[in-house]
Amino acid sequence: GENPKKPGAPNNVRLYSIASTRYGDYFDGKTTSLCVRRAVYYDPETGKEDPSKNGVCSNYLCNSKPGDKIKITG
Repeated sequence: GENPKKPGAPNNVRLYSIASTRYGDYFDGKTTSLCVRRAVYYDPETGKEDPSKNGVCSNYLCNSKPGDKIKITG
């Protein structure tokens, strides 16, 4: 995908732990499950959320819906 913080640039590589078996969720080798926490930044001085510093990839994954296709490697 394209990096929304740097238009025209690809997203940086992210590392996540896979929560499903090596054979996938349905033992067909075509699916996987990830454990992802939404990264939200709060300014320590104001205590308010600063959306400009929210996690790009974690929010993309958390906003995805069942059935969305997401490219992974590894």
